[in-house]
Amino acid sequence: MSSLTNYWQSLKPQEQTLLSIAGVIFVIFFFVMAIYRPLNSAVDSAKQESEKQQELLQFVQQSVVQIKAKGSNVQAASSGNVTQVVNRTRSRYQIEISRMQPSGDGLRLNIDSVPFNQLLAWLDEIVHQHGLTISNIELSLDPKPGHVRVSRIVLE
Repeated sequence: MSSLTNYWQSLKPQEQTLLSIAGVIFVIFFFVMAIYRPLNSAVDSAKQESEKQQELLQFVQQSVVQIKAKGSNVQAASSGNVTQVVNRTRSRYQIEISRMQPSGDGLRLNIDSVPFNQLLAWLDEIVHQHGLTISNIELSLDPKPGHVRVSRIVLE
């Protein structure tokens, strides 16, 4: 440490001023590059993700309203229980069910990743053509564009 102070004192006043200014500029540069920019990028990413989630929520809410509106026009329930209807119809829409669990007179399903439009078409068929009802559904956005994850859907 003493060698550093000896070096500092051996410099001319102009050199000391120049090094002081350079040190301040370096500290500001370090602050901007190491702290400010990463935080700013994280905030922007969070805003974009929030906007995507809001768009998905609005789309799902509109789709649920449409499905419920059409639900009153169900003609007749098809033969077979809920499990049979699900197993018969899911392959047509390439729905891969990761978990299927009976729940009272209903069925609880988990689906890892599915194109949202295929999911809606499948749900539309099982509600309108087979007379099932959706009592609960929880969706989340999948990393693949246009895909969602169904963490829980209860069909009765």
